Amino acid sequence: MESVQAAEIARRPSSQSAARGLEVPGARRLAIEGGFQSLAQGLGEAYLGAYALFLGAGGLALGLVATIPTAATSAAQILARRALGGAGGPRRLILGAWSAQAIGYAALGLCLLVSSSWSVGALIALGFLAWGCGGLAVPIWTSWVSAVVPKARHGWFFGLRGAMQATGALAAILCGGALLSLLTGRGREGLGFALVFAIAALARGLSAILLARLPDPAHLLQERHRPPVPRPVRASRKFRRLSTYLWSLHLATYVSSPFFVPYMLRDLRFPYLLVGTLIAVPAVVKVCTLRLWGHLADRVGPGAVLRTTGWLVAPVPALWLLSASPWWILAAQIYSGLAWGAFELAQASSILQTTRGRERQVAWFNVVDGGLLICGSLVGGSVVNLVNARGGPGYLAAMGLSTLLRLVPALALLSRVRGIGRPSFSHLMLPLRVWTVRPTRGLTLRLWEGIAVVTPRRLRRGGPGRTSRSLATETSGDPIAGARAAPAQSAPR
Repeated sequence: MESVQAAEIARRPSSQSAARGLEVPGARRLAIEGGFQSLAQGLGEAYLGAYALFLGAGGLALGLVATIPTAATSAAQILARRALGGAGGPRRLILGAWSAQAIGYAALGLCLLVSSSWSVGALIALGFLAWGCGGLAVPIWTSWVSAVVPKARHGWFFGLRGAMQATGALAAILCGGALLSLLTGRGREGLGFALVFAIAALARGLSAILLARLPDPAHLLQERHRPPVPRPVRASRKFRRLSTYLWSLHLATYVSSPFFVPYMLRDLRFPYLLVGTLIAVPAVVKVCTLRLWGHLADRVGPGAVLRTTGWLVAPVPALWLLSASPWWILAAQIYSGLAWGAFELAQASSILQTTRGRERQVAWFNVVDGGLLICGSLVGGSVVNLVNARGGPGYLAAMGLSTLLRLVPALALLSRVRGIGRPSFSHLMLPLRVWTVRPTRGLTLRLWEGIAVVTPRRLRRGGPGRTSRSLATETSGDPIAGARAAPAQSAPR
């Protein structure tokens, strides 16, 4: 999963800034590569649950399938540094990992040929290997970007890459739904899934070809060795409170997250094209409003935004209990995109400030978070199986339970998440990445470990203090007088 982001614009005319950005060797190719990467990710993740349902997966299996991208990527990143030492350099590691992921995507379509009793298990195993191979390259890709693109050009680079990624992800979701609808209408649903994963494999292969033509930054080979498994870290009280709240909320969220697509397909009988459109709605809303939330967080601080939107994201599953009308679900998806877009931006900024940019703390947060997501999906899957066995609406039961569990951390913990003020950087420059593609959240955005936040000089002199380390490094390049977001379509990937 690669990065998204927000752009910073210098005092000079935007055309001059863009022209200077184009002078960075290889940066444009890295940005275009993001479009192919997000195309592969969108096709692979958006319809993975639907594919598992087609193969006959039950509640528990659907929960496990939904956690494959997150769990496999997080686990693989722990081993990435050791893999670099045995791969003979960053280029060979990334190309090998992405090529293996492309083969894994293509192999997912072959689960159709496995006997029905083993097909879902084969899907889980192949999916874990495919996303795990991609996760191996994530830390090395981050170092590659830092070496190729100067910090002073990160705003331009992530603005361009964000536009490519947003286009690729939305095209994947919509085109995948259209292809599945077309072939399902002709009685070839299985062939539709095989083609979806084959196109994902092709897109991943093209991104690897683009990267292969870039020069290999020599200093990456001399990077200081890091232990393959991060050691436990000490954290501030603010970060402990924040992480406890976020872990509780994310666990509650995954009680229902894997089951929205199966609910639309099996219970509501929506066609794939309609399902794809409804999945794309929150993503479009996030793309169009991320700039607005960035300005709001700059004015009032991320803590206030987090505490407000923490209540707004709680009732998202409950909205699906009120009506099965496509128009009502469309309205619920718009609301979800608005609430989650603001929440995820405030979450990223709050994590950055409470950790003071320490990469290991963010990595540990993501590792624990990945484990809790699996626990939440297993709880939801158990509820679905139990309620379905008694003739009840299992998917709706999981959504109702998720709503109640989201209210618990909001009531017990949200008011204690305090002391997170306005940072010395603009929220329009936060290094965000697409973590997953989820039905009610569109593109789930998280903080990208290891990418610098460039602090404007005017904020450095009198700001609330410097952020530090790899996640919040000040640039030594040209001074930047102000910051504003890239065009709306350039925000998330």
